[in-house]
Amino acid sequence: MFKDLLGQKRTLVHDAIDEVVTMLERAESMFGLVCGKLLENGVDVDIGQSDEDINMGERMVRRMVFQHLMVNPHQDLPASLSLISIVHDVERIGDYAKSLLELKQWLNMCSAEGRYSAMCREIHGEIMPFFGLTLKALRDSDPDAAREVMEKHLEVKKRTDDLLKAAMEDEDAGRDAVLFTLTSRYLRRVSGHLSNVSSSVVNPLDQLAARAEEA
Repeated sequence: MFKDLLGQKRTLVHDAIDEVVTMLERAESMFGLVCGKLLENGVDVDIGQSDEDINMGERMVRRMVFQHLMVNPHQDLPASLSLISIVHDVERIGDYAKSLLELKQWLNMCSAEGRYSAMCREIHGEIMPFFGLTLKALRDSDPDAAREVMEKHLEVKKRTDDLLKAAMEDEDAGRDAVLFTLTSRYLRRVSGHLSNVSSSVVNPLDQLAARAEEA
């Protein structure tokens, strides 16, 4: 959807795309730090400022898009409307990073080396490259990178379903299963939002992927 913008005279839409990219880079850093703490028992992190910056970025993108459409109501309309949609996806990744960080309060009651934490580490390892691919898709309007994220998100969904199934069938499941099953659902949401952002590169506006909450 953004391919037609490449090579065009710079507008506020280009600036809005740049801001979405910056937001996504911040979200990647937040997500990596938080998962390092939760899944690898890493150092304590403070993501409050990054979250505020992402929220401010969302407002900035909306403002730039609206200003552009007020002056040029028929120029770059599909891309403008798509940006209004995907900037919310990026903002939600920041929110899920906060939700994951809140789970760390229960770590001292669980095993960081158990079966379910190991499954979450594998899921996290699959998701981290999605950020780079999504950034490439946005920056270069790269459909191959976008499709790779969308396809691999399906694998993440299967892995999280497998974790839930294993926990439900585990007669000895305890606090570990509770904590890391919830963790896996948050990880899945992040993956879903990245898939949705990527889908905007290859799909027309009326065929954007379903919201990540439904993924």
